[in-house]
Amino acid sequence: MVNRVRLVLRKGEERRVRSGHLWIFSNEVDHLEGLSSSGEAPELVDVHSQSGHRLGTGIYNPHTLLAVRLLRHGNWKDFREYLEEQILSAIQLPTRMDHPDHMAHRLIHSEGDGLPGLVVDRFGDWLSVQITTRAMELYRTVILEILAGMLSPKGIRVDNHLSARETEGLSVGPDSNWGEVPDVLEVPVGGAMMRFPFQSGQKTGLFLDQTDNIRAITPLFSGMAVLDAFSYVGSWSVGAARNGALKVTGLDESQQALEFYEENLTPFAKRCDVQSVKADFFGWAPDAVRQGVLFDAVILDPPAFIKSRKKKEEGLKGYYAANEFGVSLVRPGGIFVTCSCSALLEWEDLFGILRDVLRRKKRAPRMIYQGRASMDHPRVLAMSELDYLKCAAFIL
Repeated sequence: MVNRVRLVLRKGEERRVRSGHLWIFSNEVDHLEGLSSSGEAPELVDVHSQSGHRLGTGIYNPHTLLAVRLLRHGNWKDFREYLEEQILSAIQLPTRMDHPDHMAHRLIHSEGDGLPGLVVDRFGDWLSVQITTRAMELYRTVILEILAGMLSPKGIRVDNHLSARETEGLSVGPDSNWGEVPDVLEVPVGGAMMRFPFQSGQKTGLFLDQTDNIRAITPLFSGMAVLDAFSYVGSWSVGAARNGALKVTGLDESQQALEFYEENLTPFAKRCDVQSVKADFFGWAPDAVRQGVLFDAVILDPPAFIKSRKKKEEGLKGYYAANEFGVSLVRPGGIFVTCSCSALLEWEDLFGILRDVLRRKKRAPRMIYQGRASMDHPRVLAMSELDYLKCAAFIL
């Protein structure tokens, strides 16, 4: 066994860890044993209870509230061994296998793959990497070497803009790229080619967590006029058009996103009326409701309105308003799809909003679908806070 620094928890604080939770907060830590003479904080620690029972090995940051994120095991001498093992395991997950009509996957999903703070999306021959923990940042070069060796990508984009990096005390700045990293990518996703801004787009470039939800719900849109609110580059609209929607309207406040939206919908233009609207949904929707505009189906897939616990009440108001407008735009008997990617919005929060909105609007809903992040986004059973994406569909 490797001789690592021991992090000892306060009495009784091991209960959550024993249940399978992977996070340890700074107020649960009693002390550290075996620090070097320099007193420098280690990036890896072995966690023990007050009684001396070893609870696991984790990555450590002494400067954050979330002090330790546990790994799958500590049976290695060099952290590189662990990284290679877990990255290979993640790549080989059956839900991440490429097919000719689908070559975009979440390849590494942080805690879900035993690699906290590391997210990697694969778009054909390119990778998009996000690093948001101190330990993974210290091993950045090693991680990129492993990815390059195992996957031989043409290029790797490393996103350094994430605010989560600041929380860990990491620098925020321009992307750092390896190999050839184009501004725009085009890859098959769910049977259709999707173009998106790779370097300047949102998050890793394209949202992949809705793939399974789009595949499940959009066949219902055959023959319908569909509003895709917060459309970005059109993943939901493309799914609707592929499945026979007669009209799709993409609404987004980003002109760049709408340009890609129109390109992605062009192959369906002969059989589907495609429209794009550059607007803020909260400014556009009240006028549309007053004018009596109705759609056969409305999809709400907004950005996260709740960024922190302090902002939860404000975010709840945003979700309430968005869903109130969304429901008002659905014709009687139509389909309403509502989503949230806020980890701090729990399912019961969302259902509470929907119950109140639907009661006030005198709509009788039948819930026909409840979904989460796609299968290539594995979750940790004991950590409901990682179950961030919610998607629900109703016939109204």
